[in-house]
Amino acid sequence: MGIPTPTIPSFTDGQIVHATDLNALASNLTNLYLYNNAGFTTQKPCAIVKQTSGQSIPNNADTVVNFQSAVINTDNMWTASVPGQLTIQHAGIYLLNGQVFYQAIGSPTLATNMGGYICVNGTTSSTNAVGAGGTNAGQGAAGPTANMAALVNLAAGATVFLEATQTTGASQTLRTNFGGSFLAAIFITPST
Repeated sequence: MGIPTPTIPSFTDGQIVHATDLNALASNLTNLYLYNNAGFTTQKPCAIVKQTSGQSIPNNADTVVNFQSAVINTDNMWTASVPGQLTIQHAGIYLLNGQVFYQAIGSPTLATNMGGYICVNGTTSSTNAVGAGGTNAGQGAAGPTANMAALVNLAAGATVFLEATQTTGASQTLRTNFGGSFLAAIFITPST
């Protein structure tokens, strides 16, 4: 990003401070602010999208989760016209975080699993997944929840998806309450 590492001058008691010293201090404080903000003058890129209506997930099939609402979308990573995808606008290292929240199922067994994947630049979990989470369907009285996270170095234009998958033997609907299903991409630092 071309932001110089700031150096803050120090002054001692009795030293006469000149305008050039104060201007250098002001310039370095500005650089420090930009350095800490990774070069973004207002906010770092961040998107958190969530479901507001449940989505049916078929048995034993990876399914892209579609979102209806952006809680935060500082960098226009999400658009309603492509509801299952975040598109990275600025290259960098991102924290990707996702949650898939299923309805409670009747008569769960320990053999049924419910989970999800965070995928980058494609929706084939075996090759594009950067994070995975799952739970045994018999473990969630309020509904099984799969959480996943990954730190990923992403180029501008990279695409991020949340996929749901389950093996209960029938389609299952995602929940929208108690946090529901969501996907987040949070800029951490520029790429190295």
